[in-house]
Parts: sequence; C-alpha cells; structure tokens
Amino acid sequence: MYNQLRQQKALPTGTLIETQNGQESLIAYTQPQELQDKYKLSWRLAVTQNKNEAFAAGQWLLLIPLLGTATAAAVALSAGILAEKATRPIRAIASAVKKIGQGELDTQVEVKGEDEFSTLGNSINAMAEQLKSLVQEQALSVQQANLLTEISSTMLADSIETEEALTPIFNKALEGLRLQLSCDRVVIYRLNPDNSGKIVYESLENGFVSALPEALTDPCIPKELLEAYRQGRIQTMSDVSKVDLHPDHKQLLARLQVLANLVVPIVYSRELYGLLVVHYCREPHQWTVRELKFTQQVVEQLSINLDRLKIQIARREDARRSQMLKDITLKIATALNSEGVLDLVVKELRKALESDRAIVYRFDPKWGGQIIAESVDPRFPPAINAEINDPCFAERYVEKYRKGRVQATTNIYQAGLTQCHIGQLEPFEVKANMVAPILHKGELLGLLVTHQCSAPRKWQQSEIDFFAQVATQVGLALERTVLLEQQRQAEVEQRLAKEQMQKRALELLMEVDPVSRGDLTIRANVTEDEIGTIADSYNATIENLRKIVSQVQTAAQELATTTNDNQISVKSLSEDASLQAHNIADALGRIQLMTDSIQAVATNAGQAEIAVQQATQTVEAGEIAMNRTVDGIMAIRETVAETAKKVKRLGESSQKISKVVNLIGSFADQTNLLALNASIEAAHAGEEGRGFAVVADEVRSLARQSAQATAEIESLVASIQAETNDVVAAMESGTEQVVLGTKLVDETRKSLNQITAVSIQINELVEAIAKAAIEQSLTSQSVTQTMTQIASVSDKTSLEAAQVSDSFKKLLSVSLALQESVRQFKVNK
Repeated sequence: MYNQLRQQKALPTGTLIETQNGQESLIAYTQPQELQDKYKLSWRLAVTQNKNEAFAAGQWLLLIPLLGTATAAAVALSAGILAEKATRPIRAIASAVKKIGQGELDTQVEVKGEDEFSTLGNSINAMAEQLKSLVQEQALSVQQANLLTEISSTMLADSIETEEALTPIFNKALEGLRLQLSCDRVVIYRLNPDNSGKIVYESLENGFVSALPEALTDPCIPKELLEAYRQGRIQTMSDVSKVDLHPDHKQLLARLQVLANLVVPIVYSRELYGLLVVHYCREPHQWTVRELKFTQQVVEQLSINLDRLKIQIARREDARRSQMLKDITLKIATALNSEGVLDLVVKELRKALESDRAIVYRFDPKWGGQIIAESVDPRFPPAINAEINDPCFAERYVEKYRKGRVQATTNIYQAGLTQCHIGQLEPFEVKANMVAPILHKGELLGLLVTHQCSAPRKWQQSEIDFFAQVATQVGLALERTVLLEQQRQAEVEQRLAKEQMQKRALELLMEVDPVSRGDLTIRANVTEDEIGTIADSYNATIENLRKIVSQVQTAAQELATTTNDNQISVKSLSEDASLQAHNIADALGRIQLMTDSIQAVATNAGQAEIAVQQATQTVEAGEIAMNRTVDGIMAIRETVAETAKKVKRLGESSQKISKVVNLIGSFADQTNLLALNASIEAAHAGEEGRGFAVVADEVRSLARQSAQATAEIESLVASIQAETNDVVAAMESGTEQVVLGTKLVDETRKSLNQITAVSIQINELVEAIAKAAIEQSLTSQSVTQTMTQIASVSDKTSLEAAQVSDSFKKLLSVSLALQESVRQFKVNK
C-alpha cells in the first residue's frame, strides 16, 4: 500500500483500509500542499493503525479521523519549519551575492554561529569589503590622476614674467591635494636666497587659523636640514606632540593647531624653491605610502611648472640682455675716447643689471689702483677716485683675471673673503658683487665691477654671462679708442712729412734739371729722408745712362764694322731655318697623336669617376637603410620587452584568479560537506526527514557542479599560466634574436663603411688620374700650339733671312746716324 501511495503523482487526503495477514488496518494519508507550493517539497504523510484497535472504544470512534488529520497536519507543519530553517542561510547568501554582483558593495551577509554557512558568509563579507576598497581606491586614483593632468596641462602665457603668474596653478594644486588627502591645511613655504622664508600659498579647511595673513616665517630650519631637503628628503610626523622640536617651531605649530604634518621639498633646477607642507589639525594621522606618493607627484608637477616658467623668463631675459648688449656695444662704438667709453659702460651696465653701483677699477704698475668711472644709486656713497690697494692681489688673483676669470659673490660675508678685503668693501655698503677683467691685447688693464648694496643677491648665470660679455666689449672699445688716437697722431705726422717731402721734391727737381739738356755729369744732393732715396736713385740712373751712352757710342762704331762681316753668316742662317721648319712640322704631327691619346684617357677617367661616385652613393644609401634597419630592430626589441612585461603581469593576474578559484572550490567542498551532513541527519529522522534529504541532495549536487566548474576554471587558469610562461620564454628568445640581429646589422654597416672608405679612395685616385690627364691634354695642346708657332716662326725666319742682309745695309746707315746723335750728350767732365 505504501508503495502504491508513493508512486501516485498526486495524492489527495483520504483514508484506506488495508488487509494484511488477515488483519485490517486503517491508513490515513495526505500530501501537504503548503510545503509543495512554498518550499517545493513533495512530502507525503501516511498513518496506519489496526482497525480493531481503532474501533475498540466506540466513544472514540468519531475522534479517530480527527486525530489522524491533526497528526498529519502537525507532521506537515514540522517538515515545513525544518525546510525553512535549512534553506534560509542559503537563500540569504544567494541574495547577498546577487546584490554584490549588481554593485551594492555595502551589502553584508548576516552571520550567526560558527557553522559552514557562517564561514561562507564571513568570506563573502570580506570579499565585498575588498571589492569596495578596490573600487574606492580606483576612484581615488582617477581623481588624483585628473588633478595631476590638470596641473601639468595648464599652459603658461608667453608674456609671463614673474612667479605670480603661477598663483592659479599653485592654488588649484593645493586645493586638490587637500581634498584628496582629506587634510585640514596645505601650504607652500617659499625660501629666500639667505635661507629665510615665509608661507606664500595656502589651502585651508574652514574653522582653522590661516597662515597667510601674517606671512608666518620659521627661523628654526638649520642649514643641514635645508641641504637634506635639497637632496629630496621627505619628513613625516604622525603626532607632533611626540616629536622633540625646537620650542619656537613647536610654538608655531601650536598656533596653527597642527597635530600631524608632512613636509615635501619643491626642487627645480637643482635649487630648493620651498617646502610643501600638509597639516592635520583635528587629530594625529598615520601617513600611508599612497599619500606620500601622490604628494610627491603633485610636487613634481609644480616643479615642472616652475621649470617652464624659469625657461620662459630666461629666454626673455636672454633676448633682453642680448638687445642691451647690442645697444651698449653700439653706444660705446660712438665714443671717441676712453673716458667716454667707461662712462657709458658703467651707466648702461647698472641699468641693465638693475644693480646699485657699477665701477671701473684701473691698475697701476704695482697692481694697486683707482676707481676711474662710476654709476651709483644716490642712496649709497660714491666710490669715484677711491684708491684701493690689496697686497695679496698681485700674488693670488692677477694671473686668474688675466685668463678671463669672472667672480660672482652672492654675500661677501659668506664667501670666505679676508677681513681686509671685507674692510675695503664695507665703506661702500657692498653686500654682493661681480668682478670681470678688462683686457687689452692679453694685458690686464683693470676690473669692471658691479655692486649690490641693498641686500645679498644671487647672481643668475645669464647675468654673469652678460656681465662678462660687457667686460669683453669694454676691452675691445678701449682698444678701438687707442687705435683711433694713434690714427689721429699718425695723420698729423703724415701731413708734416708730406709737406717736408714736397719741399725736398722741388729741390731735387731743380738739381736734376740740367739732365734734360744732355748733361749727364750732374749729381743730386742725397739726404736721409725718402727724397734722399729718390735722389740717390736719380744719381744711379744718370750714372747708368752715362755708361749706356758711352757704350752706345762704342757699339755704333763696332756695329758699322760688324755689319760688313755678317753677310755670309746671314746666308747660312737662312739655310738652317729651312731645315728647322721641316723638322718642326714632323714633330708637330707626332705631338698631335699624343694629344689625341691623352684626351681619350681623360674621357675614360671621367667616366670611371662618374661610375665610382654612383657606387659611393649606392653604398651611402645602403648605410642609411642599415641605420633605419637598426632603428626598426631596436623599436621591435623595445616592443617585445614591453609585451613580455605585460604577459608576465597577465600571468600574475591569472595566479590571483587561481587563488580566487581555490577559495570558491573550498566553499564548494564545505557546502558539499554541509549537504552530506544534512543528508545524514535526514536519514536519522526517517520518513519525517525524507523531504529534507531531497533538499540536501540538491544542494550537494550544486556543490559538486560548483566543484567541477571550479576544477575546470583552475585547469583553464593553469593552462593560461603555462601558455603565458611559454609566451614570455618565446619573447625573451625573440629579444635575444633581436640583439643578435642588431649585432649582425651593425657588422654589415661597418662593412658598408669600409666599402664607402675604399670607394672614396678609388674616387680620389680616379679624380687624380682624370685631373692629370686633363692637365696633360692641356699641356699637349699648348705644346702643339707652341710648335705650330715655332714652325711659323721658322718659316718666317727662312723668308726673312734674305731681308736681314738688306737690313744690315740699313743698319749701317742707322749706326752712323746714332753716332751723330750721341755726340750731343756730355759724359765726361
């Protein structure tokens, strides 16, 4: 009967009579619909009792159905309560996980007791907290990155000339930093050249004392600490009350209500600009690595903006000083004497450097000296004409300044100067100075000096360079004025010499005038000047002319005698000239053949030169291609290295996934164990716990499926890690191959360079051959032309030889006439 009831799909409530072993039994059965609808439990209840016992007492006959129904209802109710209690934690956990998956990270699983559900709930709560923390950190990182991007992307106008232009950027950075760190005050403490300082920027939470109105200063920062800050030291104090501080510094922090602080140096161009200080005023604060790193990043962006500003100001100052140097050079070029040059220089130099005094100090032979030019602010005492003698200058400084030394002193009291030197500067209220040499042809004439009297001054390198250039221009200008003075003196001397020379020239003309009448016995008066040299030359010329006239007289007589004797020689000359013309014509033909051969060599050499140049260009193009190949291989190498890093990070991420998968597998094992325990408890309960056992089996089935899925995920993660390692190994091997390829390409490039060098040598040889061939061709052509001319001359010689005889006759008559002409010269006293 029980089997029949169990096999029925729908079992209505009712009563049956069963006969077994000759005895009749009453069976009351039911299927609670509430458990079926609410909890999906197909529980069935059946109660059996002996029929005789059931009707033993007549008075109870009518109560038996009621008692059976009540018992069935009680059992059904108990089963529903047990099922509700068993599934409530699972449904609560499933609901919480679903909310967490939808982004409700504040969801928490209610945990009671220490069973497996409690462990699972604690794990889910911890996971939710971690996810919430990660989301918050990610949001904070995005906000911080946006702030850094906003600071770094702010563009500076080209017209900016002072640091005040950075005020909006600094205020924005401090406000953003204060909000990100949730602190109460962020300030920037600006340092001065003398290591003093004050607070210049502030971002403050409402309700606290501001540090700006009074421009608070801190006189208690030692030099050692400032040097440490310049080297990048970061100082943190989580609780200032527990730190041993200087009383004045502690009092300053108390006035500002500071309980914890952070100090980060702002360094740019290797100089300590100031300190960025973060204050917590409500309570002490434990600083985290993230806070320190973000604060450093903000400071770095501020330093970058300071560098940008410094570069813009430096460019503008360089342009301004270049123009000033040009103006000063043009102005001193108009000065006609050294006094005008020096007065212009000190005036323009003090104006350009905005200093308090500019002077020129001139040395005497013993390296003492006097101030000979000055431009000074009326607030300070003049130094013009002051005599200054430094007994140590000649020994220690002359050679240095002669080599071009430029000395810039920020503070004369901190520069290690002797007390004697300081004593020479104090009467003129000097606090800082610059000194540059004035050189003339390598000699030290004096010093160009500028003074800052109002306060110490840190001279910028651009100012030092400008000052040195002005000093150089002063030396050049003084050299120019010396040359001008020498030129004026030379002009006077030349004018006097010219007048004297004109006088002597007239005297010389009077002395040599008889020569024009044929008197060659006259002699001019020789003096020590240039006219004396001309007179001596005249005398030598007249003497030579006298000798020539004498020789002409003798030659004319001999010519007449020789003309008669040379008739036979002239005839022989004519015959020799004809034979020479024939030989020259033959040589001319041979030379023409040689010229043609040389021109062919020159043509071939030119073609070879063009071919070598083309080969050189091809090799150079190959070298450029090799360079591009090396650049491409290096880019591939960097890409492969970067990809390897990313793949390694992927492997690390897959390891984290493996850990999470192991945790889920552990949860599945615990759930399976819990379901097994529930099944055992249901078995102990018998028929009453059968429905609960079915639930336990379903939970265990889900746990097994979770475990299987976890195992599959773990296998997949392991496969990803293995493939990741393979990829990393392959990329490292690829990197090595890229390095090897780079070496091979580099060796190929060296070979190309050697080929290029050989091509250049061949090109030079071919050029030399071509040049020599061209020169030989030109020479050959010149020889050909010369031989042609010689042949023509030889022909003319042969033709004119006959004319020479006639000429001799005429020459005889000319010689007679010449004798008659030279008789008019007086050659003997």
